[in-house]
This record gives sequence, C-alpha cells and structure tokens, in this order.
Amino acid sequence: MTAEGKDPEILALSTVEAAKRAASFLKKPDPFASDIAPSLLSAEHIEKYIQEIGIISPFYTGGGRKARLKKASYEGRIGSKAYVFDQNSNELIPVLVPDMPLLIPANSIVFVECDLDFRLPRYIGLRFNLQIRHVHRGLLLGTGPLVDPGYWGKLCIPLHNLTNEPYEIPIKEGLIWVEFTKTTSDSKLGRVTLADGEKHSEHWEIEEFLRKAAKPLIEGKPSIGIRSSIPKMVSIATDEAHRANKASNEALDASNKATENALAAQMEAKQTKDLFNRIGWLGALVAAVALVTLWATFYFGLRNDINAVSGNVAQVGSIVTDLRSANGSQEERLETLRAIHEEMLDRLRKSELEIASLRREIEGYRKGQNPPPMQNTAPPLQDAK
Repeated sequence: MTAEGKDPEILALSTVEAAKRAASFLKKPDPFASDIAPSLLSAEHIEKYIQEIGIISPFYTGGGRKARLKKASYEGRIGSKAYVFDQNSNELIPVLVPDMPLLIPANSIVFVECDLDFRLPRYIGLRFNLQIRHVHRGLLLGTGPLVDPGYWGKLCIPLHNLTNEPYEIPIKEGLIWVEFTKTTSDSKLGRVTLADGEKHSEHWEIEEFLRKAAKPLIEGKPSIGIRSSIPKMVSIATDEAHRANKASNEALDASNKATENALAAQMEAKQTKDLFNRIGWLGALVAAVALVTLWATFYFGLRNDINAVSGNVAQVGSIVTDLRSANGSQEERLETLRAIHEEMLDRLRKSELEIASLRREIEGYRKGQNPPPMQNTAPPLQDAK
C-alpha cells in the first residue's frame, strides 16, 4: 500500500481547464466577495477559488499522508526546468534531466521552475516558502517572497545548497508550500506588477526572469552570472592556507636554525668564559708574583742603598774624627765632609719615606686597588770624594 493509502491522489483541475476559467473571470468581480472574508485562506476556501476561477493548476485532491492540500497552503513541486549560470560565459545551462531527481551541487545556486501555473485575480496574493525538511538539510530560499495580486505565470525559485555535499530532490517530492491571502478590497488603486499598463501580461518562461536579474542596474554594464561565492572563497582560502603553511614551515626552519645558532653561541660563550676564568686566575697569580718580586727588588735594593749610606756615614764620621785629631787647622775640608754627611742623612730620610709609601701601595693593591707605577724619586748616590 502506498503513502496515499485508501485516498488516492486525483487530478481535480487540469491546466487547460484552469486557464479557461481564469480567463472568463479576468474582468469580473470576486465571486465569493460576501462569503469569504479578506484573510489567509483555509483549505476549504483555497479549493473554492481554484475550482471556480482556476487560480492555480494542476490541482490535485486526495493523496492521504502525501496530500498536496494542507490546512492553509498548497504544495508546489519541481517543474520541467532548472538552470545554473555557466562559470565562464554567464549563460544559462539547463541541469534538469527528465524523470530524474534534481541535483543541486554543494555550495551552489540552482534556479528551479515550480510545477504550478498561477493565474491570480486582483484581490488574491500569495507567498511561498521552502518545505522545512529541505531547510533542515541545508537548503536556503528567500524568506516568504510575495507574489502580487494579478500575476499570471510561473514561479522561479532560487535554491542555494549551503552544505559541502550535493543534494538531490525527486521530482515527485514536495518543494514549497504556497499560502493565499485575500485582500481587503478590489480597488483599482496601485499598479499590477509585471503588467504592461492596463494590458494584461503573462510570464511563463523563467529564463526571462533570470536574464533580467543578471542585467546590472546601470546601463551599459555586462551581465553578471548569479552564482554562489562559496566555491571561489573556498579556493582562495585553500590557496591562502597553502601559502600560510609554506610560510609557517619556512619560519619553523628559520627558528630551528636560529635555535641551533643560539646554542652554538651559548656553547662558545661558555668556553670563552671558562678560558677567561682560567686566564683570570693565572693573571692574578702572575700579577701577585710580579708584585712580590717588585716589592722584594725595591725593598732589598733600598736596603742595600741604606746600608751603603750608613757605611758612608760611618766612614765620614771616622774621617772627621781622624781629621780633628790629625789636623785641626784644615777647617775647609772639614766643612766639605760635613756637607756630605748631611746629604747622606737626607737621602736616608727620603729612602725611609719611599719605603712607607711602597707599603701603602702594596696594601691598596691587596684591597683591589690598582696603584700607579712606582718611580724612584731618590737621586743616585754619590761617592764621597
């Protein structure tokens, strides 16, 4: 048993018969003006207007759980045409294969014809929406477009597949739900959309809508193919990701090389530091030895000078004593010897001062100071004559 169960679907109004009925009421007033109030039409009133003035066709009744007529809407399915815009030429390419499901590629827009013919009077408008199961599966349709009262023709439905997988819709499956609204009056105010002035117009080819939509609003500009931007953006993002990955790898290599250089520099710095430490200790030892040697040399040299001076002083004293005892009359020579004696004493005092100064300099060096080089300020010793 099918989903229709015991209530099979029946064609209640054909397209040919609907066209005749609609044409006969084209200029006539609302046949249900006093019976049906202006509002969203329920299933009962939808069927009345369809059967009386042929507002849509084909019209089916019955169908059980797959019935096309709902409480306040009627089901529209895929028609006989579907198009996409060519990637290169912006021309329309038909994509619907007879008796095969409609295929909507991933991240694409397909323009589909509805299977219903619409012949609306001036007092009934309609809206349509994508069936909710298609919405939940990633299909997108504009929110409830309004079809103005007085429109005769086909509907062109843009379907945008937002997913990364192709989407198929069997031609016998429902696509949209159409709801009908009766306006509050049948006034002649307001223009009839897509009509040529007062002349009635009909629009049965969806290609006309698509070519018009592709034309820019500014005169002289070329037509623009209406396509999804997602594939192009994905391609750009993929290229950018490849470039970023390449740059990241290059940066990683440079970082690794810099790390290796830093480690090598660190090792070299450590070796240099160790060398300086060894040289530093050796230098300190050499400096200490040199300082001790210098001090000893100066000290013992000075002691020799002092001893020599002391010997000279003793010798001079002895000479003076001898002179006094031998010849008290040689006063001039005695004075000379006295002068030599005083000079020797003066040099002895200066030597003692230099020894004290040297001791202070050595003490300062031990405490971390850097004493200036020593100079021997004492005049050279002169032998007494």
